[in-house]
Amino acid sequence: SNGWIRYHPGLTLPEVFARALDVLGPGRLLFGTDSSFFPRGWQRTVFEAQRAITTDLGLEGEAAAAVFGGNLGRVFPL
Repeated sequence: SNGWIRYHPGLTLPEVFARALDVLGPGRLLFGTDSSFFPRGWQRTVFEAQRAITTDLGLEGEAAAAVFGGNLGRVFPL
């Protein structure tokens, strides 16, 4: 839900993504939209907002695929 932002005034989601990508790189980030609040489960609007931000930051191709699923598969193989 990205609701945590309201507890950190002055911080924006694009800044958080830019910093995380700079410090950790795309190979160490896991995307997630699950929510324990209503509505529960996967949140398309959260995904779309975060995907738009990462696209604007230049995260594409293999790097985007890693963040949006590949890293999870690598950490927790089937």
